[in-house]
Formats: sequence, structure tokens, C-alpha cells
Amino acid sequence: MEKIHIKKKSEVDKKELLDFYQYSFNLENINLEDYDWRYRYDLNSFEPLILEIDGKICGHAGIISNKIKILNDVKTGVWFTDFFIDEKYRSLGYGRLLAEAWMKICPIRITICNDKSLKIFKKLNWSYNNKLTRQLKFYNFQNLIYFFKKNKNTDIETGELGNLQLKNIDNQTISKIIENSEKTLSQKTIGIVRDESWFKWRILNCPYKKNIYIFTYDGIDIITNIKVKKKFKILNIIYISKPVNFDLKNIFSKFAKKNKIDFLSYISKSNQVLNIDMPWRKKLNFAFDADDFFIKDLIKKRFEDIQFIDTDIDFV
Repeated sequence: MEKIHIKKKSEVDKKELLDFYQYSFNLENINLEDYDWRYRYDLNSFEPLILEIDGKICGHAGIISNKIKILNDVKTGVWFTDFFIDEKYRSLGYGRLLAEAWMKICPIRITICNDKSLKIFKKLNWSYNNKLTRQLKFYNFQNLIYFFKKNKNTDIETGELGNLQLKNIDNQTISKIIENSEKTLSQKTIGIVRDESWFKWRILNCPYKKNIYIFTYDGIDIITNIKVKKKFKILNIIYISKPVNFDLKNIFSKFAKKNKIDFLSYISKSNQVLNIDMPWRKKLNFAFDADDFFIKDLIKKRFEDIQFIDTDIDFV
């Protein structure tokens, strides 16, 4: 009979955990300190859960602590991420077992997930929608052909940006973004609290900070991350204080061509009439659950401000 254990991340051998992360998430050059950062343990001491079967790590459920504004109150919420079951153990109920343990950590739970994970969450009575899409805008079409791909770095040229202003990543810049973010949140019924501690964690203490660039354009705050994946140079808009508009896409088009960026990626609200996956547009599964039905209903009706910066999309 198989021996099944669900443990906290801190209770698992570090070498085994690192090997599991590299294998499961197909990542290179990672360290456990990066994972300590991404799961924001210092906010509520919530830890990812590890599924062990006969002493072997076979599953993982990551968690990011957040504060959620609910009407005029601030409550604790969590963002679920890095949900994985080893292929050998799928469709045997282990995913549900791990998810049920996961759900006991916090009464408010949100995530962007793939279709496989969504099937498990739906069985556990989570709600979901596809109101958001991941948009891609391609620039260097010839580089889409493997023959033309070249190794690239994340460096950029910042001269002649016009109205697109590059800002220093420092306390002054972050303070201004926080001020604007809190003003926007004050007008909403529900949303993620991106306050001083949140931006300090997510930007100033980010281990990938060297790839982050902050811009302003016509009063809009824009935080971007540039990464190279499979030899493509990608510009992710991970946070923007207002929706991406036509003018901004044109501005970044010039910036992208100058810096040999292959495509721009960002989140936008979907067109429900044409809400189908395309090469330049992919539906995002936003799933959510709460012990309090009122809060769950509020998330369903009013929770709309989700960005790459809230997830791990920008650095995986």
C-alpha cells in the first residue's frame, strides 16, 4: 500500500525539492531562494504543499499570499500557482487530494490555471470565467522561423523614446506608482491590495529585477519584464495602471523594433463575442473560490483587475 504524505515546503529535503522543481517546471539555473521570494512567505507564513508518495515528491501546490480589498475591509487571500502532479500519478485522485489540503490554508482563493488544473477546481465547486485574454503582438516575423532565430540578451537601448519615459527603479518611482494604484483601488469594490509592502516584494526585491523596466506614458504607469525564452526576446507588460490602448501599442512597436523584440505580451479584457483562442490571443482561465458565498459572488461580479505581475507568467 502506498504511503501518502502532504507536507509543507520547509519539511522537505532541499536537494530533492530543487531537483523536483527543475524536472517538473522545466527550469534551468534556479535556486530555492528564488522560490522563497516568489511564494511571499514573509507576509502570512503560508507555505506551498508537497505531495509525497512512498517517500518521493510527486506533487506540488504553490501559494502566494495577498491582501484583498472587500468593500471597505482588507482580508487575507491567496493566489494559487505551480500546481503540478507527476504524470505517473495523474487521474488517480491525487490532484484533488492535494487541492483539498491547499484550500484549507486560506478562506479566499484565486488563480489563473491551465485546463487540466481547472478540471480539478471545477470538481471542488470553484467558479471560473474567461473574461481575460493573453494578447500577443508580433514584430519580427522572420524570427518565428527557427532558421532565423538568434541568441539574444535582455539589454535594451533607451534613447529617443519620445513620450515613453524610462524611470529609475527606486523608492521614488515605486511610491508614485503605489499612490496611483491605491487611488484606483479606492474606487473599486474588490481587488488585490498592491501597497508598499507588495511593490517592495514584487519589484524592489525581485531576483529578476535586472530584466524589469518601468515606463510612464501620458500619465500611465507601465512595468515591463524583458525575457528570452526559446531564443525569442519577449516584452511582457506585467503591470499597467490603465488598459493598453492603440497609441501605447504603436509606441511599443517602435521600441520593440529598435531593441529586436520578437513580440509584446499583455493581459486585456476579452471580447466575449469572439472569445476563442488564436495565435495572438489566448483565453485565460480565472478560477476562484471562497468559504463566504458573498465574497465568492463579489469576485465573480466585480473582480477584474488581474495582471501578469500577480502571477508567475512574466518570469517562467
